[in-house]
Amino acid sequence: VAVVLEERLNAALPYPDDRVFEEDPPPRFRCFQYGSTIEVLDDYLALCVSIDSTRLDNNTYFDFRNWYARAARRAHEDRQPRGRRGFELEDLRDELMDLFAGESERESDSYDIIEADELEINAVSLKKGKTKEEPLTLERNSAVPRDFSRLIPKPIIVDAFVNGEKAKTLLDTGSLSDFITPAFAKHLGLKVFPLAKQISLNLAVKGSRAKISSRCIAELEYQEVQERRYFDVAVMNYDIILGTPFLYQHKVHLSMNPTKVVIGSKKSLPMNGASQVRALESCAVDLFQDRLEAARQELRQYAEPICRDTSDAPLPPLRVINHTIPLKDESKIYHWRPSKCPDALRELWVEKRDAYLKSGRWRMSNARNTSPMLLLTKPGTGRDGIPPRLRVVCDRAQHELAKPVGTQG
Repeated sequence: VAVVLEERLNAALPYPDDRVFEEDPPPRFRCFQYGSTIEVLDDYLALCVSIDSTRLDNNTYFDFRNWYARAARRAHEDRQPRGRRGFELEDLRDELMDLFAGESERESDSYDIIEADELEINAVSLKKGKTKEEPLTLERNSAVPRDFSRLIPKPIIVDAFVNGEKAKTLLDTGSLSDFITPAFAKHLGLKVFPLAKQISLNLAVKGSRAKISSRCIAELEYQEVQERRYFDVAVMNYDIILGTPFLYQHKVHLSMNPTKVVIGSKKSLPMNGASQVRALESCAVDLFQDRLEAARQELRQYAEPICRDTSDAPLPPLRVINHTIPLKDESKIYHWRPSKCPDALRELWVEKRDAYLKSGRWRMSNARNTSPMLLLTKPGTGRDGIPPRLRVVCDRAQHELAKPVGTQG
């Protein structure tokens, strides 16, 4: 609260413009908080006033400028000797008549007139802006559940130093990373570098989710620990959060009642152990030109037992089904004709026959072939440089053929 009040007073009531400094002007106001009392020191007027901090809490529209003007006036009056009355017209004596006298009367007076090049008027004015200035706002960056009978312990908040600057630090056993706020990283002048992939940040509340897209390196000092650590940049209510990576690597022991933090190792230990350490892997896809061929080969080997030729693949598991296929014309006689294979397709026929027998699609039998077969080439093969492929189909021609076999069906 004292820091916020000091910043607002210095911004609204700076030194007068004619005040010359050899170097950068120091702040006019300095505020110190002692319990619930805030002391305000004015180096320009050499005044010290105080205010109760409870007047500033939850008072968004507190007019601190007018308050200070009244407080400074009261403090100035208190410094005057007791019993002295206020300024009155009688104190001017004959000076007031001299101010309104004519030139002839003024020249005849015995008073010495001192000519001055300029007249000094000491006043304090407020700069008027086009927009209404924001009122004094005190932020409470924490969510506290309020209930009539609820008591909650405070989290473990300590003071650490990041690059020599004091930082409000939360020791969080539920955080899987160490975090730093963007504002604090900018204040320290840290070099923030983007991550190769964004990392999702899931909060304890269902549906709350954020993204981490950058990291930074900073010098951390806490108790006897002094090292350079990585921090993920994320918006939060503390300057930094030290999560399970810091607690694990330094063997930190935490106690809540009473609050106690014990550092077990000054140096950062490696994170290993299958039972307590796991890898955080991203599900995003990376395409690297130098690894592309290796990825293709791995996919081919993986798909080789699946993407096989039909002739080499076995039949799917069969189940016994008792059913009949009724004939439309039971009196019809189906003539039998032996299958013939052209000499040009004989090698393909032998290859296909052996493959089907091996996979179980066909099996040897003493009976005649159960259906007349035609051995044809598949469409689009056997021409334009495409090797022929054999296709076995059923011959449904059941009458005398006036044309060659295969032209009618």
